Amino acid sequence: MNIQFKIPTDKEFQQICGYIHEFELDNRVLLRSEFTAAFLNNELVGFARLREHYNCIELCSLGVVIPNRRQGIGRGIVKELINKMSESIYLVCIIPEFFSPFGFNVVNKYPAPIQDKLDYCLNELIVPETYVVMKLLK
Repeated sequence: MNIQFKIPTDKEFQQICGYIHEFELDNRVLLRSEFTAAFLNNELVGFARLREHYNCIELCSLGVVIPNRRQGIGRGIVKELINKMSESIYLVCIIPEFFSPFGFNVVNKYPAPIQDKLDYCLNELIVPETYVVMKLLK
């Protein structure tokens, strides 16, 4: 599978925003420049963003278009974003087993913006699973 990664165009970003709403992902302060989009045969198949806070980087808003799930696209996007960064990356998730193979570990100490994200998830993105904070040391 030959996936291409790039910053989305304005039109592609609007598609991503629609998927973020549909998938009930974090839709706060969406900036096109923070996103990496994944394309297969010139079709948008997934996306994620590296959100830059004043004191840390957060991987968030990871999504794969439903017909393209379970094909390694999400893993490809995470690998691409990890390779872009030379500093540690945090994330808040309900599927730590997905992120562990990349070197992310559950942590109990994290910067204030990540606590804010955790609070947002617990209060606005309510799911039956347990949210955890993970960190990838670089």
